[in-house]
Amino acid sequence: MKSVLRALPVVLSALVLAAHFYRSRSLALVALSLALPLLLLVKERWSARVVQAGLVLGALEWVRTLAFFAGQRMEAGRPWARLAVILGVVAVLTALSALAVKVPRAAVPPATGREPEAAS
Repeated sequence: MKSVLRALPVVLSALVLAAHFYRSRSLALVALSLALPLLLLVKERWSARVVQAGLVLGALEWVRTLAFFAGQRMEAGRPWARLAVILGVVAVLTALSALAVKVPRAAVPPATGREPEAAS
């Protein structure tokens, strides 16, 4: 149950990112966004780090989108503050969902039972 709750923000962030990329017809990024939470099923350090990196990159995409649309609205003389708040919150929540990813500890190499050789 605890792992499902930890995965929930990651899955929701990935779904929102996939919807964003689908709207811009970037089907490869849609597939990548939808595959991202599946890496949580791999219990390796690298997979957790890839998920975290993907979420941070997703947050940067939201910031880029915010700058683009806010700039367009400013040029047109239309209100843009509400758009900035909404996309800013989405960006922050996407970045924070990377903290929900549990990274397994690094494997400790097995001890050989021998003492290190002295330098002569």
